[in-house]
Amino acid sequence: MTKQHKKLGTKIIILIGIFLILQTSYWFSITLKSPNSFSNKYLESFFNSTKSLELIQEQINLGPRIPGSNAIERTRHFIVNELQDWNIVFQNFSKGWGLQKDVPIVNLICQPPSFQQSEQIFLIMAHYDTRLWADNDPNYLKRKEPVLGANDGASGVAVSIELAKVLFKYHNLTNFYLVFFDAEDQGGINGWNWILGSRYFSSSDILTDINPSFAILLDMVGAKDASFFKEINSLNYAEDLVEFIWDTAHTIGYNNYFINKSGRSITDDHIPLLEKGIPAIDIIDDFDIRFTPWHTSFDNITFIDIQTLQAVGTTLENALVLLNNEHKNLIFLSSFHYSPSFEFFWVLSPGIFLKFYRCTRSKKNMKKSLGFYP
Repeated sequence: MTKQHKKLGTKIIILIGIFLILQTSYWFSITLKSPNSFSNKYLESFFNSTKSLELIQEQINLGPRIPGSNAIERTRHFIVNELQDWNIVFQNFSKGWGLQKDVPIVNLICQPPSFQQSEQIFLIMAHYDTRLWADNDPNYLKRKEPVLGANDGASGVAVSIELAKVLFKYHNLTNFYLVFFDAEDQGGINGWNWILGSRYFSSSDILTDINPSFAILLDMVGAKDASFFKEINSLNYAEDLVEFIWDTAHTIGYNNYFINKSGRSITDDHIPLLEKGIPAIDIIDDFDIRFTPWHTSFDNITFIDIQTLQAVGTTLENALVLLNNEHKNLIFLSSFHYSPSFEFFWVLSPGIFLKFYRCTRSKKNMKKSLGFYP
């Protein structure tokens, strides 16, 4: 090997070393710190679980909120009334349902007053419709009756509204949207699928224009003794965000609600956002085993517990304020994209060494192979 080849070989080794250092440093630079590292930074919570309970009752008083019904139209008025001075966009579309040709479906995208564009915009999401049929009811005579949806519907809306007010009023956060989805819970009824509202939202220019860094979905967050396992799709594609929120809950004493175990895969309103490459997580009770009133006539106010509402609200209040104060420029890439990790190097490195092998024959070929020449 000539002196020139030795020099170029040395340069290649240096380049590979730099590449390794950059990959390693990038990985660690975007890995989310545990909330335990923020000593004495937990907040006096302003989240009001009593107010959340009242908001649930107000929705229940409207009756079952079936897509296209008068009750769900009144629910939209209720949301608008609770978020006075907010900029609210009604995203309208329609779909045939059984014998009905055009059932109106309406998502609500709510922007706080004095909204400020930021590098990190986040979404707080919930569905506000309730299921047409109580098809899990133990009494088969009631399985074609509508679900009242105190937990499955009203609780997510209530916690989202109260949390948003707290973040805006007491913590001056304006870099987020509330998104309320219609037609989430009608899968398997008269030809409809699940999560119609969120699928429409995720395919629209509205989501593209917002370009959120991450999203948090609240679904069935009010039942007594709720168990929030780490939903598997959330873990697979937004692990850092999941772990940060669960660690926050454990640090402030809500480990009996936020269970440190993975749950199962759930088709919910976070899925369409994940499909668009947006880290999104689902905070949802273990409805199949533990919350037995799911999709029954028993999903009423008697199953709602103020302590569960407080656990969810306080955890998210702390987590979101910490994320904004400590990680203003953080985008949750480390768990969603595989590239910023050692896996990326080991996928790429065979190509690098192959180039090195091929270009040892001549100085000119080496330069061409490494892209030094056009």
